[in-house]
Amino acid sequence: MRKKKKNENIRIMNENKCIFCSVINGELPSYKIWEDNDSIAVLDLCPNTKGQTLVLSKNHLPSYPFDIDDKEYLRALKSAKTVGKILEQKLNVKRVALVIEGMGIDHLHIKLYPLHGLDTTFQETWTNETAYFDNYKGYISTLMGNRAEEKELLEIQKLITNN
Repeated sequence: MRKKKKNENIRIMNENKCIFCSVINGELPSYKIWEDNDSIAVLDLCPNTKGQTLVLSKNHLPSYPFDIDDKEYLRALKSAKTVGKILEQKLNVKRVALVIEGMGIDHLHIKLYPLHGLDTTFQETWTNETAYFDNYKGYISTLMGNRAEEKELLEIQKLITNN
C-alpha cells in the first residue's frame, strides 16, 4: 500500500526547460517502462491508481492535441495503444483508460489509467455520484452530470451547428 503523504509540487524545472523534454533526454530521473523512436512511456510520479502511465512524444509538441498535425496525433495514439496493451498484460487488467487533457505541462502527453478490478467480460459500470463543472478546475472527471434540460441541449446544438 502506498503511503499517503502530502502531494509535493511536481512542477520540477530543469534550468527552465520543459520537464518532459528533460525526462526524455535523461536529465531528470524517471521510471521508464517503454520506448520507441517517437515516444517514451514513464510511470506517473503521482498516480491515482497503480500503474498510471504517461506516454510522452519525443518531439516537443503542444500539449493540446487538436493543435498538432494528424501524423503526430496518430503516432501518439499508436504509442499509447501499444503501451496500453502492455499495461493490460503486465498488470492483469482488462481495460486501460486513455486521457489527453492537454493541460499541466505544455508537451504532448497521453495519460493511461489501468482500470483495476473489472470482470473478464464487459459490464456496464455506473455510479450514483454526479459532477458538473462550469469551469475547468485543473482536472476532468468521467462522472456523469444530472440530466440536462432539453432547452439547454437545443441551445448548445444550435450554437455548434449554426442551425
